[in-house]
Amino acid sequence: MSVTSIPEKVKLRLWGKAGGRCEYDGCNDRLWLDSLTQSEFNTAYIAHIIADSADGPRGDETLSPQLKAELSNLMLLCDKHDRLIDKEQVREHPVKRLSEMKRKHEERIELLGSLAPDKQSHVLLYGANIGEQSPTLSLRNAVQAMLPEWYPSESRAIEIGLRNSSITDSTPDFWNLERLHLEQVVEQQVRPRLAQGDIRHLSIFAFAPQPLLIYLGALLSDIPAAEVWGEGWNQWRW
Repeated sequence: MSVTSIPEKVKLRLWGKAGGRCEYDGCNDRLWLDSLTQSEFNTAYIAHIIADSADGPRGDETLSPQLKAELSNLMLLCDKHDRLIDKEQVREHPVKRLSEMKRKHEERIELLGSLAPDKQSHVLLYGANIGEQSPTLSLRNAVQAMLPEWYPSESRAIEIGLRNSSITDSTPDFWNLERLHLEQVVEQQVRPRLAQGDIRHLSIFAFAPQPLLIYLGALLSDIPAAEVWGEGWNQWRW
């Protein structure tokens, strides 16, 4: 447990660099919001990479007193990961591993904060069965592919595929059902927003038989600009 009183200005800088989120690799939880009650309050812990005392986790007789209030030695963490690195799995979390987590997280926050407003893009996900293969598309994976060229305009994607469809492309009705669904969803969810100027750029992530992808392109042909990602997130521009 930390015994150091960290200056308030250092705490504020850490919050800014971490974007108010847990810096443990793969977590990224918001630390101003209780996930259960959705109440807003500070749920963050400030952890030392090198403990502020020589007998603490990853402590060092020389470095502990030197780095006890240094921003480079501090991480913003949720309760679960603060306990993990300082109590439950100390040996599994050496200085090098934690320093790398901090570096990667703060570089990502810096990158996201530097993106200009004209780099906003609406994410559109379209999936249809290909033989026995079902689409597994997610906003999270899409965002990772978009950065650093684009970032999502909204916290939710525009999803236009049939959900949990068990109909394969060998079924006679498959093509008509998918075609009609595409027409209806594009007409209802996409075209009105294009007409209003709400959507200026689309990032399209698709996994579907080639004829349906071509038809989707025809339905969206009047959009001003789009980036298209296919299988494996290979990218094409319209």
